[in-house]
Parts: sequence; C-alpha cells; structure tokens
Amino acid sequence: MPEPMNAEWLNENSLRAYPIKEDALRMPVDDNGVILTDILLPNFILVDMILTTAESTGLQVYLAQLAYVGDLLTFVFKDADDNQIVSITVTPSTHTKNQSYNFAGVGSYEDARGAIVVGDLTHLVSALAEGLYTFTLETAELEPRVVRPDLRGVRSLQTVNQGIESGLIFGHVRLIAGFNVRLSYDESENAIRIDGIEGAGLNEACDCEDVLGQTNVLRTVNGIPIEDLVIQGDGQCVDVVTSGNVITISDKCSEPCCDCPELEFITESLKILESTIARLEGYSQELETRITQFVTNYVLTIAAV
Repeated sequence: MPEPMNAEWLNENSLRAYPIKEDALRMPVDDNGVILTDILLPNFILVDMILTTAESTGLQVYLAQLAYVGDLLTFVFKDADDNQIVSITVTPSTHTKNQSYNFAGVGSYEDARGAIVVGDLTHLVSALAEGLYTFTLETAELEPRVVRPDLRGVRSLQTVNQGIESGLIFGHVRLIAGFNVRLSYDESENAIRIDGIEGAGLNEACDCEDVLGQTNVLRTVNGIPIEDLVIQGDGQCVDVVTSGNVITISDKCSEPCCDCPELEFITESLKILESTIARLEGYSQELETRITQFVTNYVLTIAAV
C-alpha cells in the first residue's frame, strides 16, 4: 500500500508540472527539434525552484537539458537566448525526498543565486530511462514566479582596528574623513575613493603650536610626563647610555644570532613563500572549478552518446 501523502506544497507539486508551466508539454526534442511525444518528464523530479538575479524583469528561464546517467542526475537551466544560467548535479542514491540544492549562476549570471528542490526519486529508474534529454523554451519553460528580483543592500558595517571589532552599525552610515584623508565618490565606478594625502591641510589644526617649540617637542612617553620620566637599566643585562639627544639601550647578556643582512634575507624569503602559497591557493580553486565542469561535461557527453 503506498505511503499516505499529505496535501503539502511540495507533495502537491509532485502531482503537477510546477515549477515548470502547467501548459508546457514537458517532452524532449531530438537533434532536429522534433518533439518526442513518447517521453514525458515526470512531475516528481523537480518540485520547486527559486532564482534571484538582478536582471529579473521579463527573464524567461527553462529546463534546457536533463541528463540521467548511472547515479547522476544533472539539470541545466538556460534563458530564452540560450545562455546557460546554472548546471546542478544530484546523486539519486544519497538524495532524500524534497531535498534542496543551493546553486550559484555561471557566466553572465555569476551573481545569480537560488535553489532547486528535487522530489522523491525512489521510482526514477522505472519512470525515466537513462539518457540525455533536451528541452526547449516552449516545452519546459518555468513559471514566472520562479524568477525573483535580487534586492541588494548592505545589512550592516563593522570597523576593525588592530583586531578590535566594533559592534554592528545599522541604518544610514556616514564615512567621515580623518587626518590627511580625503573621501570622494566616483560615479563612473560607483565607488567611494579614500585618498591619504600627507600635508594637504586636511588635518585638524593643533592647538598647542605656540606651546611646543624646537626644544620642547616631547611631552610624554607612554603617558608619563617627560619631567617625571626615568629610563634606567637593571644593573645586570640592560645598559642605558645617553649622549646628547641619543639614548642607547643595550643588552649586555646576549647578542643577536642574526645580523641585519640575515634578517633581511629571511624576511624576503618569507614574502616569496607567502606569495607562492597564495598562488597555490588560486590554482587549487581553479582546479576544483575545472574538475566540477569536467565531470558535468563528461556526464552530458556520455549521456548524449
């Protein structure tokens, strides 16, 4: 006896064409564009979908290809101009009923985001033969409500200074230029430009210019007034010597194992190593993307054969 099915949104969708238009044929076409009337896309495969994109006005989306090969089920969605929006691969053996799969667009739709919901694939083997099925806009167009505008906006801002994070800042936020900093808006780039300009007169005037002179520049050290400041050695390893306006603090108990040239060499080597690691990370991400594309293309190619 079949399992009772409640009248729930996704269960209802498994009994109708949605998210594909109800009046769409849901029949694939051959290489010549002739509709294959003996094959019908089961309703229970795709039961829901949402696509958010900035270019949503009048956008028509359809299921362009469905590849079913072995334990792989691949969906390819395109727009009315046959530009690919996304390719999504599902593994039926690990899939659970009404499971959602998030996706990010590709190509000119790289900023698009969304998700599909795949229904109960328990009877997929008996309902659909393995192969590559190609559809057209007329036979597998999605309902208009599937495509939604991407209402973009900044949710909050946060400042970080020397690892100290501020609270989240909401609402209308203003950027205020600090000392020797100029803020400007670049309309062509839709960007805020921050320029640091030394001595451009953009800093606040000092109230103590008349007080500080050539011989009285240093006022405090670590918050200690200069007249109360005492720098002294520990009598054992730390030696303090003054000569004119120079204070020399020496460690008599140990000598550095590396001189300046050695330290400079180590620093440059670390910079090269850091740059190499960054490039390797980039290569790794690119390799992962190419592997994913290769697997998808392989599946579609094998299915086509």
